[in-house]
Amino acid sequence: MLVLSAALGIGSALAQENSPGAEIYKQSTCVVCHGGLGTGGFGPKLAGNPMLSISQYVIAQILIGRGQMPPFGDKLSDQEIAAIAQYIRNSWGNNFGPVSPDQVADTRNLMKRAEETATRVSQAQQ
Repeated sequence: MLVLSAALGIGSALAQENSPGAEIYKQSTCVVCHGGLGTGGFGPKLAGNPMLSISQYVIAQILIGRGQMPPFGDKLSDQEIAAIAQYIRNSWGNNFGPVSPDQVADTRNLMKRAEETATRVSQAQQ
């Protein structure tokens, strides 16, 4: 039974490495700062990061960036962002489940509404 569990875990890890999210992670240069094993460096460590359990947090970080991380909201589609988010949430010891393009669209819309509200409040205060 233990051998079967280990084999399934290896199969799952290999599936993640061959996923569309893994390829986009590499092509979008995420790997440069977060590392090929999610160990971080210039960017934060992703391996074993409990914040990745919050899908909206992960999606928002990809959309708008943070600190030295550039925003990818204008560069990547909802499907591509979902693929990257799912990849990092389920690689390097993380096991936080799927992310759908609909979740990305919902987060994108939520952030847009928040920005519009902030703009209205700012204009009202002037």
